[in-house]
Amino acid sequence: MDTSNPNLDLFKPQEVRRRAHDLLGIATDSGLKHVEVDLSKLSDALLMVLETTKENYPEFHIPPYGVWRDFEAGGIDRWAALASARSFEGAEQMLTSAADLAVLSAYMKTMHPVGWHYEDRMTETRVSGKQASALAAFHMFASGSFSSEMTDPYRVDAETLIRMEKDELAFGLQWDLQDDTDLLEALQQHLKRLGEALALRSDFFSEGYFTRPGLLMVRLAREGGGAVSALKLMDRLLEALAPVWLGGAEAGDISLGDSFRHSGGTGSSEATVFPFHLAAQDMVYSLVEPFAWAGLEVEDLNLLAVPADDTHAAVFVKTGVLKIKDGPEAPTEESVRDRMIEIRAITMALTDKLADLLRSELDVTAEQLPLTCILEGGTSRAGNHVLQQSSPGTDKLGRFLNPGAVFWLPFGA
Repeated sequence: MDTSNPNLDLFKPQEVRRRAHDLLGIATDSGLKHVEVDLSKLSDALLMVLETTKENYPEFHIPPYGVWRDFEAGGIDRWAALASARSFEGAEQMLTSAADLAVLSAYMKTMHPVGWHYEDRMTETRVSGKQASALAAFHMFASGSFSSEMTDPYRVDAETLIRMEKDELAFGLQWDLQDDTDLLEALQQHLKRLGEALALRSDFFSEGYFTRPGLLMVRLAREGGGAVSALKLMDRLLEALAPVWLGGAEAGDISLGDSFRHSGGTGSSEATVFPFHLAAQDMVYSLVEPFAWAGLEVEDLNLLAVPADDTHAAVFVKTGVLKIKDGPEAPTEESVRDRMIEIRAITMALTDKLADLLRSELDVTAEQLPLTCILEGGTSRAGNHVLQQSSPGTDKLGRFLNPGAVFWLPFGA
């Protein structure tokens, strides 16, 4: 990446966090149009997250946050069963396959039909929301839907993504081919963009005749000497894939992906771009375990930003830390976008503060309780529980965070 271009600083997690905390500072002075913050209520959020963590992991043996927990819905380790059936010949082959699946699953967390549930008929497990997206992606992957090699189903090939058919997507996702045709067409194009982006960066994703997302992870493993930097991984993913996420801000001819331009109504006279990179960060978090299985450590995980999603926002809305103001009767496109930006950015910064409070309460360091474990053990599980209750204040979060202009954001129905 040409890091001399200042716009590309928006691809760096450090800049993501800095801008979110800057906005939190404005919010605490009541300087935002769409949200208010009451930091005195953080103790209530802390109690909710601490209780959730103790309930789910009483011994505090917490696995990393990522899509692999979704694959374990119903208490079933589906990846272990798949890997055992495949009998990978070596660590690199396993890493490529697992990384293919991790990238694909994070990428396929998109808008879905209202009331959609996915049923894993083999285990009689029925799930909804983001977990449904993950299980659907897993089973399509296991059936070879994304493979160009009949004898090797457990893979994701660029050419297969590019030519994916709607009927295969409908069958794999358990969507209705007629009623859900608009969402199917959008997802079809979404997958095509990913395949094309992979093909355009053969230096990252190709080896021999094949182009797969997991081949980037093999390259980084070979370069790493036993460790891989999460920051470098994030940098590579965004350098190659930022253009596939449509609807965000642009800088000249550079698409900034999941980044949006705030109108400037924050005490500043100029609009500011706020980067979130939700899907890309989910990919990085979900790649920790594939690297570990291949014998590599992922460094700098605590430097990644918090997922800017409805799950984490729900924790703060429910406990009164974050209040969404009533909007105008006739909202403009600008005000709707600004509200989305403010909710997501403040959520990121508040989760950072909550993580610090949690470590202080437990008297542990960031190394002893890394962010990825806090996300898995407490904040994401607590937020999911809140969203399932659909309580006042949180029932509109999905709609607020996905105003309709950006297909791929996985908020709402």
